[in-house]
Amino acid sequence: MNAPANRYSLEFIQSMLTEKSGRVSGWFKELELRSVYQPIYSLPHKRVIGFDASLRGSDPGGKPVSAGSLFGPVENYSETYLLDLLCATIHLHNFFSGQPCRSLLFIKLHPEVLLDSEPTAEFLASLCRHYSVPEHRLVIDVPASILHEAKAAAASEAYRRAGCLIAVNNFGVDNSNLDTISEIEPTAVRMARAVVADAARDHRAQQMLRRALSMLHEAGKLIEMEGVESEGEALAAIDADADLASGYYFGRHCEDPRHFEANGAMERLWAIYKGRHADKTREEATERASLENELLRSSVKGKLGAASPAEISRYRGKRRPFLVALQRVTAQLQSGTDFESACAGFLALPGAIRFYMLDGEGWQIGIDVMSAHPPARQGVDLNELVSTLAADWSRRDFFLRARREPGIVQVSRPYCSAFGYTRCVTFSVAIQLNRDSAVICGDVDWSLHA
Repeated sequence: MNAPANRYSLEFIQSMLTEKSGRVSGWFKELELRSVYQPIYSLPHKRVIGFDASLRGSDPGGKPVSAGSLFGPVENYSETYLLDLLCATIHLHNFFSGQPCRSLLFIKLHPEVLLDSEPTAEFLASLCRHYSVPEHRLVIDVPASILHEAKAAAASEAYRRAGCLIAVNNFGVDNSNLDTISEIEPTAVRMARAVVADAARDHRAQQMLRRALSMLHEAGKLIEMEGVESEGEALAAIDADADLASGYYFGRHCEDPRHFEANGAMERLWAIYKGRHADKTREEATERASLENELLRSSVKGKLGAASPAEISRYRGKRRPFLVALQRVTAQLQSGTDFESACAGFLALPGAIRFYMLDGEGWQIGIDVMSAHPPARQGVDLNELVSTLAADWSRRDFFLRARREPGIVQVSRPYCSAFGYTRCVTFSVAIQLNRDSAVICGDVDWSLHA
C-alpha cells in the first residue's frame, strides 16, 4: 500500500463539494456522489436510533454508477484514500449540519483506508469538530473479514480516541473466534443478512442464533440484525432478542433522515409476535432452583457449583443489599407508597443506575427513575436517543423469569444494556399492584461489584 503523496486537508476535501439547499454532493472523476441513509431501529424501543450511510454515484449523463465499481480492488491507494474521505465528508455534512439528525450515524471505510488509521482517524476527528458532532454519535463499521488483521485492534482504538464508536459489520454465527471481537472492543455487532435469513426458515439456525446473541450480550455488545427484508425475518430478530434491526422491511434509503417517516412496521410486528407467542412456553424461561433459603433465582447459579465457599459467600454478600432493597420496594408499593419514593433506597446503593416498572406484557409504564449519582456509562445510551415510554422489554430474560415465578426476586447475567452499561445486572420481581400484574426492575452497573 502506497501512502498518499500528501495528507488531504478538510479544506481541500470541501473544495470538491457542491451545495444546494443545505445539502452537498461531491465530485470525483466527473462522477457526482451523494449520500443516502437507511434507518436502524431499536427493537425494544420501536423507534429509529440511527442511520446507515451509503453512497450513490452517477455519471455526467445521470446514469447510476455502482459503489462496487468505485470501491473495487485498490490500484491507486491515494485515489481510494481521497474518495473515502470525500464520502465521509458528504455523509457527515448532510447528517449533522444545519438542523442535525439526533441519531447515530454508521459509516463504512475501505478496509485499507480503515487500517491506515492514524491519518484517517485524525481527519475524522477534524470532521467531527467542524460539524460539531457529539461524541459517540459517529459509528465506524469494521468488516468482520479484517478482524484477523494485526492492525485491526490498533485501528479501532485510534477511532475511539477520535470520539467514534466501533461496530463489527457482516458478522456470522459460525465465526467462533469471539476473541477477535473482544480485542477490538466494539460497541455493536452487526450480524450478516444470511444469519437472519437462515434463522427465519430453519429452527436449528434460530436456536444457534439465540445462543450466539446471548454470548455476545454477556460480552457487553449490542446486536443488530442487518438486511431484514420480510416479516418472518423481522420476527426471527425479535425472537433471538436482537437489540437493533435494519433492512427494507423497516424502511428504504432516504436522502434526508430528518424527514424519514416510519412505515408502521414495528408496532404491527410486535403485535404479531406477541399474538403468536402468547400461549407458548419459552425455552429460555425454564425453572431455576433457588440459592438455598434465599428468595433469589439467578442464571449464574450453575457457575457457583464450581466456586469456593468464600466465592459463594462473596456472591451472596454483593447481591444481598439489592435483594433486600427490592423486597422493600415491593412492600412499599403494595402499601400505597408512590413509585419514586419507594425505589429511593434501591437507587442509593453503590452502582445503582435506574428503577422502572413493566406491565404484565413487558411494556414500560412511566419513565425511568434515575439514581442521583449514576455510574459512568461505558457504551452508547440508546435511551438518550429515544424515549423509553412504551418500550417493550418482554424478550428480556429478567422479565420472562419474573413472570414465570411471581414474588421471587430474579437477577440477570451481566449484559449490555440499552442504557450504555456493558456489565448491567437487572434485579426484577413480578408483583400485583391494584389487581394488575407488574414487574418492577432495578438496573445495576455490576462492573463496580465484579
